Amino acid sequence: TEPVPAYLLAELGFDDETPEEFSEAIEEGADVPPLALQEVLDLIASGEVRLLAYNEQTASPETERVRAAAEAAGIPVVSFVETLPDGEDYVSWMRANIEAVAAALAA
Repeated sequence: TEPVPAYLLAELGFDDETPEEFSEAIEEGADVPPLALQEVLDLIASGEVRLLAYNEQTASPETERVRAAAEAAGIPVVSFVETLPDGEDYVSWMRANIEAVAAALAA
């Protein structure tokens, strides 16, 4: 729902297909244009999405709707955060993110 894990997911072989207009609105804390939201929902319905990377720190009615659509379609959803969790170092945080992606895809 936002490009927080973009580099990590690219290294894991994923392509970010999120429409730019959708990502920009989420990053700016603005309302997502209806056409951009519909484009994301159509992408999810297409069956071509393997994983939804969901930023919990930017949750909104639009991102929650996208998450619900992904879950209804059986698409794994992996939550990411933008800031290093308390008590973790960068390497353990990234390792946990990688393990979360692997577990979601294995389910």
